[in-house]
Amino acid sequence: MPAQRAAFAVTVEDLRTLERITRHARTQLVRHVHERDLDVVDEASGHWLLLTMSERAGAARALGHDGIPMLVEETEAVRAVVLNLESYGGETMALAEGYELLDRITLLSQLPRPATCVGGVLTLPDETPEVDALSAAGPS
Repeated sequence: MPAQRAAFAVTVEDLRTLERITRHARTQLVRHVHERDLDVVDEASGHWLLLTMSERAGAARALGHDGIPMLVEETEAVRAVVLNLESYGGETMALAEGYELLDRITLLSQLPRPATCVGGVLTLPDETPEVDALSAAGPS
């Protein structure tokens, strides 16, 4: 039996924010670093994480779950994306959104639960207390 991994739930809005900052990070990498190796761009911009999270969002929706699973260790990937974006001269709004998302998921990562795989995609149990608890607070 594979080991369970610690995860927490994020919202669809969190995923949209991740999409905006990774898209901007990809653009900045290509423009300012002239990086043409898409594997390098995908890794540094966090695009790979967006693709993974999108798969999980589809599975969560199919299972009728509100929260989208994110592994605790993926918080560090978001941190790296935001720091890379800052070092490549990202726009102020994208950086603000990135740091706000990072603060939020860092807090959420303190409430991990065991995740399981369904059809090869990471899922969480239906109950998502962290999403409910923090969605009331909303973005600050």
